Amino acid sequence: MIVNLKASVDGATPEFLFLELVELESQRAKDIEEALLNCLDTAGFTEEWLQKNWVSFVSDGASVMLGKNSGVATRLTARYPNLFTWHCMNHRLELAVSDAVDEVQAVNHFKVFLEKIHNLYSQSNKNSRELLEAAQEVGSQVLKIGRVLSTRWVASSFRSVKAVWTSYEALNRHFENAAGDQTRSSKERQTYRGLARRMQSKEFLCDLGLMFDALSELANLSQQLQAHSVTLLRADHLLKRTIRVLASFKDTQGEKLEEALTAQALGHLGSVPLESNAKLTPINAKQFLQSLINNLEKRLSFDGEMLHDLSVLDTGNWPSTPGIRHGEAQVKRLCRRFNLGEEQAVNGMRDFLEHPDSEPESLKPLIQCMKTIPCSTAECERGFSLMNNICTDKRSTLLLSNVSNLMMISINGPPVTLFEPRKYVTTWLRSHRSATQAKRQCTPQMPEYKHIWKAL
Repeated sequence: MIVNLKASVDGATPEFLFLELVELESQRAKDIEEALLNCLDTAGFTEEWLQKNWVSFVSDGASVMLGKNSGVATRLTARYPNLFTWHCMNHRLELAVSDAVDEVQAVNHFKVFLEKIHNLYSQSNKNSRELLEAAQEVGSQVLKIGRVLSTRWVASSFRSVKAVWTSYEALNRHFENAAGDQTRSSKERQTYRGLARRMQSKEFLCDLGLMFDALSELANLSQQLQAHSVTLLRADHLLKRTIRVLASFKDTQGEKLEEALTAQALGHLGSVPLESNAKLTPINAKQFLQSLINNLEKRLSFDGEMLHDLSVLDTGNWPSTPGIRHGEAQVKRLCRRFNLGEEQAVNGMRDFLEHPDSEPESLKPLIQCMKTIPCSTAECERGFSLMNNICTDKRSTLLLSNVSNLMMISINGPPVTLFEPRKYVTTWLRSHRSATQAKRQCTPQMPEYKHIWKAL
């Protein structure tokens, strides 16, 4: 388990800090909670300090973490009543996309076809080389094709769809070349013939354009939600904007779908001839987009009293002529939750209402608390990627504490330019051990082996 903190130091903008890589004895909620609290205690966060200053707990959507009855979040809120718990928005976005894919069956056919293309080139160096040669023939570019709509985040799916769109002519040429390659078996040639027919179908091209436009917006949302500085209010704004953009695609086609429709009318896309394939069921664009919108609203909706209270800090949510006491009750509730001075914050809110363009000093503690709440666990996910880079086959014997220290240096350590090696070099010169200084002393040979020595 990776434990990250987001905190404000000396009133500065809140930053993420890698705390520790924790080994779990079991995956039960009780043991995870105990391991987390022990980690915080070891780092110097006492029980009394946590009761006063711990603002939020954010994790992925695993039931052991966010289960309503006995999840880690539930156990923590029972111990720290003012603690705000939150489900990572990037994970919720993936769940929303997955729900939409399950609802629109034609998307699964699109997904399966792109999986075939991915497997074709990820498992064969020969196919990858031939694809590059085909790209040179048609003067096209080749991008790496990954998995689409899988367990990875939506930005990864968009890169895969973009790669297929960019490499469209090269893929078609390779499929045609492979279908006519007599060195391949008849079964292989038939497989490539079917892939080429799918690539040359008008239905698939329109599906690809639709997915390109939709996933482009969702990938943009996913990447913005991973930003260090994004707040819950900003995330809510980004979500609503993305929903509006997706809704607009129902009336006005996106850029790539428009290109696909133009190519459909012309009968070709570059050097790729296009024809209708009655066997293919195209994706219903309006149904898919509406399914995405419904699931985004369902999975990422902002409910709860605290989120409603925080909205008074967003000038976009104010009425056209707010009263001088607008948001006063919400500010007081937030102050009680965060253990802040009510009177100071209320005065700051009134100053804010009178001068919306400036941020009053007396309101900054409350705003800092809001900025401290992470919207996503992206930092933890990056930590797992870093851990995999550190724990290579040649470093398989590293202790967990050493891995944790290396992760801390890599994530939060200063740059190499600030490293001062003088004192370390001095220490090594004074007390180092050279390779010739063996730790073990040689044991003298026993005299009873003398008769064997004579025979050698």
